[in-house]
Amino acid sequence: MRILLAILALIAYGSLYPGDFAPPEPGALRQFLTDWSLFTTQGDLLGNIALFFPLGAACMLLRPDWMKDSVHTFLLGLFALTYSFALQLAQVWLPTRTAGLADVLWNMTGLLLGMGVAHAIGRYRPKLAHIPGAGASAPLWILLLWLLTELLPLVPTLDWQKFKDALKPLLLGFEFSFSAALMHAAGVMIAGIALAALGRRPAWWLGGVLACVGMGKLIIIHLAVDGSFFVGSLAGYTGFLATSRSDRTRPPASAFWLLLAAWSIAALSPFSIAPAGSFNGIPFATMLRGSMEVGARGLTQSLFVYTALLWLLHRMGTGFARATGGLMAGSFIIELLQMGMLGRTADVTEPLLVLLVGWALSRMHRPGIPSAQAIDSPAPAHGTAAHMREDRISARQVLAIMAAGVALCTAVGWLVARSPWVPYNVRELVYSGHPFRSLVLLAILAYWAAGFTILIVRRLSRGEAYLLGLPPLVLLHGLGAWLLLWLAVPDESFHDIVGSPILDWPWKWEVLGRFLAVFGFYSVAATGGTIAAARHALPGRGAWTAMLGWTIGACLLLPVFYYVMVMAAATDNVVELIAGNGSVTGFLLIGLAMAGIAFGGTSVALGLMPTTGARGAALAGTLVSGMLVYLALHLGTEQVIVKYGRVFSALQFLLSSDRTQLATTEELILRYLTLWSALVATIAMVQYPLWRRSLPARPGTEVGRISPAA
Repeated sequence: MRILLAILALIAYGSLYPGDFAPPEPGALRQFLTDWSLFTTQGDLLGNIALFFPLGAACMLLRPDWMKDSVHTFLLGLFALTYSFALQLAQVWLPTRTAGLADVLWNMTGLLLGMGVAHAIGRYRPKLAHIPGAGASAPLWILLLWLLTELLPLVPTLDWQKFKDALKPLLLGFEFSFSAALMHAAGVMIAGIALAALGRRPAWWLGGVLACVGMGKLIIIHLAVDGSFFVGSLAGYTGFLATSRSDRTRPPASAFWLLLAAWSIAALSPFSIAPAGSFNGIPFATMLRGSMEVGARGLTQSLFVYTALLWLLHRMGTGFARATGGLMAGSFIIELLQMGMLGRTADVTEPLLVLLVGWALSRMHRPGIPSAQAIDSPAPAHGTAAHMREDRISARQVLAIMAAGVALCTAVGWLVARSPWVPYNVRELVYSGHPFRSLVLLAILAYWAAGFTILIVRRLSRGEAYLLGLPPLVLLHGLGAWLLLWLAVPDESFHDIVGSPILDWPWKWEVLGRFLAVFGFYSVAATGGTIAAARHALPGRGAWTAMLGWTIGACLLLPVFYYVMVMAAATDNVVELIAGNGSVTGFLLIGLAMAGIAFGGTSVALGLMPTTGARGAALAGTLVSGMLVYLALHLGTEQVIVKYGRVFSALQFLLSSDRTQLATTEELILRYLTLWSALVATIAMVQYPLWRRSLPARPGTEVGRISPAA
């Protein structure tokens, strides 16, 4: 998971660099959504493919054992598509970047390529188990990185003139660079060592691979066979054959020192002294400012060099921690020396890459990391293990139920949005320009809003450091809701709740911050109600632990939310609805009402679980919570509001169909019961499959009990 989070962070950094957000030009968003051009520049295309390639590879290699291939591929594709689209959408507000839907397509292409390569490596890896030193497929990755270094941009062309031009640097001018030849020789030697580690006959395989690389340079654009490649490859091949005839420790040591020398010479060439240099502390700045193709080539070469150096050091008996520390120190020295070199820019990127590669290799070599083939072999059942999981539905069933639920919510929303009895402020949520898109996104929002609380409860019930996990989880909960609502509803709906911006902040940061406070208030309240309803499902002291973590987080967050929503409000639309013109008591009573609704929905969901004797208690608790919710709303909202030339209560304002036709007391009760029943039923529908997935049965306990580490 840490590797995936690091990859996602790097993707976001590369996509949103330099982060100079500013209001877009008029029509920029429309142009982004309507521009279906597939091809921009070649470098941009390759860069977008390379950006998501590591994500696809890592997700395949680190796939959970319990998830099937089809479910994993679907979820990964859906997440990557959403993530890529969100990053491209954010680029609309970056003046120095160009957003395009075509980039999303090429991002997904890179994801699929990474998944395909990782799947092939995962199928091949079990064959390496009997080979000493094969490691966690590191030789395969080193070979792949070496091939990419030699053959990028991987765009072939069938042009006879290109074939002749590619041979001119060798046959006519014999272009030669000592540092480049040294780098080619080191790469060939390391490729031979990797092939030997894979159990192949390196003399034959390495010769064949070199021939393919040479042919690739003849047909791939921007590449050529020059004197440096010819001499370096021949020297590397000969050197590998000579060193491989001696003891097994000599080839790694020879290749390590050769590659280290080649990389150092290439980094410091042309050795022209130019004092008063500078150091750039922004990671990847140099790569991201220029051509995407040049940046991708430089990044690939750096990854190959550092991966190969660390792997060779590990084969020579050095631990990854010491190897990474030493190589980082050497990289820092080279960067400092570059400050005095003409035409060189020293920055922090190279040491950071060493750290990332060392960390990834150490994680790959740790025992217990699942392979891509682990899914194909079902886990053996011991004792009552098979019986323990009889009630636990599969991930595929969860997705099917959720898809059906989204479809149902979309259909119901379509009818509700056209009903004259529905309050006008609810009907306005459906964006008139794209009603179907709005309804689907709002249905997904219902699952996100009601389902994410289960994750929060499970994390809090673990105790220890998770007791402080409520604030970041509530923030993540709010950010997801913001993204869905931002794409689903018009801006006026946001302004009705949080008000129009008054702080003169760029972009929508003020509206986002105020929305996070409003939604965070709901998230904290709903989590508390979910914990109270699931107290019997959590084993041991899990409920008390979760409640302790919730109390700590609520004490930290609620004062902040109250300040943003009431004291520093940008509109009186919310403040005037709270009893006492925004009193603390009214604020907390409304939170109690939200918690009661979540309690009722969770009680129904858990009552439907295959447990014994729980349905009657769940029904009784739900009915009692419904009455308490109405009482809390009655006491927590303002009873007398003078506005629009009329006098009405807060509940009348919220539950009436419009401002001119205020609901009577009997109509209010009927509409409250309808709304409360709909909310409870929606929460139960959302949470039921998630609880069924999260609560496996255990011997000697009720079906539906959860493990603290689940």
